[in-house]
Amino acid sequence: MSEDAKKYINDVLAEKRPEFGGKAVCPFAAPELQANKLMIATVGDKSLADLIDDFRDSDYESALFLIREDVPSNKTKKFQYFVNQLLNDRGMTDYKNICFNPNDKVNIDGFNPRSKAPCFMVNIADKKVLSKAHRRLKKTNYYDNLPDRYRKFLNLKEK
Repeated sequence: MSEDAKKYINDVLAEKRPEFGGKAVCPFAAPELQANKLMIATVGDKSLADLIDDFRDSDYESALFLIREDVPSNKTKKFQYFVNQLLNDRGMTDYKNICFNPNDKVNIDGFNPRSKAPCFMVNIADKKVLSKAHRRLKKTNYYDNLPDRYRKFLNLKEK
């Protein structure tokens, strides 16, 4: 399963797309993977809570946990809250998670990178790192094609 996640990162998230101002869908995932800073593990071999503990005790900078179950799109946000609670319970308040559900209908000009994900995935990263990346991307045209609803969620000015 981790090979499928690596393929998704390299073939989908690293692809430069016009929907993202000619930049990679996620400009940070492939470099992090190549630098061996991304922990990838499948829930089932261990529980999600145990994997979070393993990540906390590791030298990895972020984690990508793969969940094989089919999760309906209306459960993505609730699951994200649940993972944030697991992080808080472990004293990992400097971290947040983003869930990538292939069933989510998020699209930018008709392109939905999440629909290409091999399974439901939970990415955990340091809030400061995510904030710094967000500020860097705000100085570019990366967010220009996002729908207003998503721009508002990301605290971006409306078009």
